[in-house]
Order: sequence, then C-alpha cells, then structure tokens
Amino acid sequence: MIYYFLLLLLYLQDVISGVSFVVILLLSLIILSIALIVYRKKCAIKRKVVLITLLMALLFCYEIPLIFYDAYTHAAYRYTDPLEVYEGSGIYLIGVNRVDFQFTENKNAVIDLLKEQQIDYLDITKITNSDRYGSKNRQLLKWFHLGKDSVEQMRENVNHFLGQEHGRINKFLNNDHIDGSSAGLGLALTGLIVRGDLQNDLKIAVTGAISETGDVLAIGILKEKMQITEKSGFSLMIVPSANRKEALEIQQKQNINMQILDVAHVEEAVRLINELNDTSNEQNK
Repeated sequence: MIYYFLLLLLYLQDVISGVSFVVILLLSLIILSIALIVYRKKCAIKRKVVLITLLMALLFCYEIPLIFYDAYTHAAYRYTDPLEVYEGSGIYLIGVNRVDFQFTENKNAVIDLLKEQQIDYLDITKITNSDRYGSKNRQLLKWFHLGKDSVEQMRENVNHFLGQEHGRINKFLNNDHIDGSSAGLGLALTGLIVRGDLQNDLKIAVTGAISETGDVLAIGILKEKMQITEKSGFSLMIVPSANRKEALEIQQKQNINMQILDVAHVEEAVRLINELNDTSNEQNK
C-alpha cells in the first residue's frame, strides 16, 4: 500500500501521467504473478503473495480508467446568461459553460482554436491530474451507484430545507445541462418566494450550495461567475461566507464594480434580502 500511495502521490503531483501510473501498476501485477509461480510450493510465502496480487489487481482495475482522462488537457469557461427560475422572483442563478479540450499543448493552442470558431471565453485553465482523478472517482461512483450525483444531492438538500418539492425547481433540475450544486441557495430562495414566505423586488445574482439544514457551502469557479454577473449588469451578488475572502480578492484584481454580499445560512440570506428591499423602498419614497 505504501508503494501504491507513493505512485498515487506522484500522479497527483503531475510527476507521472495516468498512462504511466496504470502501466506501472500493470507491471507490478505481472511481477507479482511471476512471484506467485515461483513460490507456489512454499505455502507461507504463497499466501502472502496471493493476497498482495489480489490487492494489486483490484487497484489496477480501479485506476485503469485514468488512461481515458489523459486526453483532456485544458478547460475553457464561457459566458452563460443568468437564469431566473421563477419569473418575477428577482433571484438569478449564475452558471458557467465549461468546454474541455483534448490533446492541446498549451493555453495558446486553446485560444487559437476558440478564435477559429469565433467563441468568446472568460478564462482558460490547465486540467491537472488531481482534476482528472476527481472526475474519474465521481464517474465510478456514479456507475456503481455508490454515491449521489451532485445535482440529485442538491435537489434533496433544497427540498429537505423547504419541506416540500416544487415543480418549477424540479423542472429546472431535470435539465440535462445542469451540473454541480452551486444553484442550491438560489433555488431555496426561489422556493420561499414561490410559496409566499419571501418577497423580493430587486434583481439579485445568487450563488452557493446548501446543506439540508440550510447552511450555505462554498462553491468553485467564482471568478467566472462574478465576471458573468457584472457583465450581465447586476449591482448585487450574494455569495457564500466561505468564499468571502476569495470574492473580495477577485473583485479587487478584476476591478469588478458591484456590491458583494455573503451569507452563511439561507435564513441569513432571507434577512439580507428583506433589508435590501426595505432600504430600496425607503429610497424610492
């Protein structure tokens, strides 16, 4: 296991590729199989070699899908229109369109491809082995039904917090293009508005995952979401408190001119929206 974890560490640190990782495991399995033949008449040693060989075989089978992920080298993030799930709610979900590129040598090669296709983009990132490993593990869990899909988990958390299912929310989540869990906070607030527990007359961009008890959890791809929010003309954006420091740094570096508000719980977001609406109503009198 020490040997395996050493190889895994080298892979996650981008020292070796997925193909190299799998090939080394295969060679190790072959060597163990030869050792099994050599020590077949020595019972004590044979039992140990058999156990190690079986373990190595399992690890090899678990890691072999990595060879199919080596092809993905870069990801481009593109603009997606903010979405108001319930018309008139004023709560807009901020999504980002991600396009993965295969066998691209560097960022400039991706830029050239995007220019050829006349596609605008917000940012381009290099896909690391850590990214590939996470994608592989999530796919395996999904294949063997050992873990919940992020969208299904978000559906359960939102419905549990609201105490009931909402047709509009479920219809949105049934869209094949939905991925991740960062719409959770926006959907919870939308559900409260739909059933009359919250009123909002402002246009607010919202991002943040939630737990089943309403705690607001950190999200990723925040820079691109903030860029989309500003580009779409929003003056208000609610983000998780766990992303507050990151959001302020992005706002300063990208010179983003809008008010960034952070919350740690859905109820905190409700109070904040009520306060914002009260302030807006007083100013309009």
